[in-house]
Amino acid sequence: MMLISAFTTKVAVKSCLRLITPQVAARMASSGLSQDEKHDRFFQMEHENWEEGFKAYDSGFGPLTQQTIPILLSKAGFPPSNRHEREYPYALLDVATGPGFVLSAALDHSFKLSGDSSDIQLTGLDITHNFLALAQERISTKMKNQQCNNQINVQFVVGDAEKLSLKFPKNTFDSITCNFGILHLFSPESFLSEAHRVLRPGGRVSFSAWAPPSRTEGFGIALQAVAEVGNPDVDLPEGPDFFRFGDTNVAVDVMQNELGFDNVESIEKSDMKWHNIKDGNMLFDVLFNGTVRTKELLRRQTPAQLSSISSLVSQRYDELTNGRSRPLSMPAVVTSGQKPFA
Repeated sequence: MMLISAFTTKVAVKSCLRLITPQVAARMASSGLSQDEKHDRFFQMEHENWEEGFKAYDSGFGPLTQQTIPILLSKAGFPPSNRHEREYPYALLDVATGPGFVLSAALDHSFKLSGDSSDIQLTGLDITHNFLALAQERISTKMKNQQCNNQINVQFVVGDAEKLSLKFPKNTFDSITCNFGILHLFSPESFLSEAHRVLRPGGRVSFSAWAPPSRTEGFGIALQAVAEVGNPDVDLPEGPDFFRFGDTNVAVDVMQNELGFDNVESIEKSDMKWHNIKDGNMLFDVLFNGTVRTKELLRRQTPAQLSSISSLVSQRYDELTNGRSRPLSMPAVVTSGQKPFA
């Protein structure tokens, strides 16, 4: 028999995208907001958009973002090879779990493990109740369909990725994953620092991020269209560079030199393709309904600008894909590290 726990209902946190032009930078500098106020504006934007856009993300981005999961889990040390050598469960935390794709894959691995899998503890954390309900439904369905007598404990927690220590004691988890969630945090370093704290000594964290828009064709088409026929200087809540951790050198430097992780590695998965996006109209709709910062950038255009952007996205999609004869290329970077044993 397998167990699914109920939600732990408390508050949470996620985050957003930004092109910083000189005009926007000037407005930021003169905003006069404290860091807490900036964080709250950013969080509110993320939370509200994800509560609305969870289904669009699930169907639009799901087939794409799942392509990083095998390497994400592997670099986080899951499935475990030493679980029978310990007296306590092997615990994995998936941060910004969204629709539950990582948990679902971890569950598949757990079903295949030899012996009793009751020593596996899976936890999904997100700020969005709708995402967690979607993830719980996905996991429940998988468990019902799986003929397995092992008892696997899966729990879902509403919580802030930047404040993991409010939810979990120090040295709780063996593996922490975050599949593109780091892009939605006001302070990614806070999350990674918190991950370091709640990992057990020797535990591993891995996270994914998009490569820059010059190479992630879906983002590149849309952002270039905004720059050409729209207004890239609309007022958005201040946030970090959306593509910062798509630079492997930056990712390694932050993990290794700023946060003290060992065995840091940052690798690009360059073969990712957005197969389920069939034309420019579909691309525009998914970006408008299944993202946060890109959506807000588009939503704050005038009706005339938005119409021009939509038309140009469709045109550029056809040009770039040779008349829709190939999928968009969407490379991502997976970064991982290990908490020192001492």
